[in-house]
Amino acid sequence: MSQDTRERILEAATRLFADSDSGGASLRAIARAADVNPALLHYHFGGREALFEAAVRRALEPVQARRAAMMEGLRAAPSPASARDLARLFVIPLLAVEGDDPEGHAACIRLLARVFAEQRALAQDLTLKHFGAVMYAFGDLLGEALPSLPAPTRFRRMRLCAQSALDALAGAAVAGTDLLDAGADDPRITELIDFLSGGLQAQDTTSRRASPPR
Repeated sequence: MSQDTRERILEAATRLFADSDSGGASLRAIARAADVNPALLHYHFGGREALFEAAVRRALEPVQARRAAMMEGLRAAPSPASARDLARLFVIPLLAVEGDDPEGHAACIRLLARVFAEQRALAQDLTLKHFGAVMYAFGDLLGEALPSLPAPTRFRRMRLCAQSALDALAGAAVAGTDLLDAGADDPRITELIDFLSGGLQAQDTTSRRASPPR
């Protein structure tokens, strides 16, 4: 029963944090949405900040697990990962899979998009703290696929792709379209992957801009 209560609180918190501005989603509002006594929020999480971080981590866990499984497949492949393979890693793990609650999954993606856009430092800290091994492995694959790009450029593009994928799918969730429930072969998903793949492997112009005029 205690675990059920904790999960109910996290579900309500995810929805409210995803759809409220930074000043909203009070503990009282979350308790009301979860139909629990406010004291239970303090019992399970200690406070609003800890509850917020727990909701973000809960939203990230299935995404990173799916991403890690995909990366294992790429590592086992006979040929190196391509830019398109990497672009798929940004998109496919965000899609709903069989057994996901559609509304709950959409709320998780909206929450992640919001946090990575508005609280990037916190998002990066939580990602590295709880999923550092996945992200370091992702960085290694990126370096192997795009060795000609300077490391800072690769990681900037990694952040841009992650945010673009989240924004595209969270926007679909807000608009009420079924993009999150689309399969990997859906033309709209293919287009998003093509877009990110092109951005990842675009010619590097940062060094040229940084060079002094002659």
